[in-house]
Amino acid sequence: MVFETIRAFLAEQMACDETRISMSTVILEDLEVEPSDLEELMLMLEQEFGVEWTDEDLNGIETVADLTAFVENQI
Repeated sequence: MVFETIRAFLAEQMACDETRISMSTVILEDLEVEPSDLEELMLMLEQEFGVEWTDEDLNGIETVADLTAFVENQI
């Protein structure tokens, strides 16, 4: 469920097809996500799942799998 939600949020935010997003997708490179877009995504996930994050947490997130694991560890 977490991965599917993250994939849907990313697809909406980047205006791309969800099938383009997998666990191995590198968020900043493959999807050309800007750091400010990643912060917006984290705010959406914060509202959806009640997770809390810091700027340091963002530095450790490169792939969709990293982001999924981060959220799953928070909930």
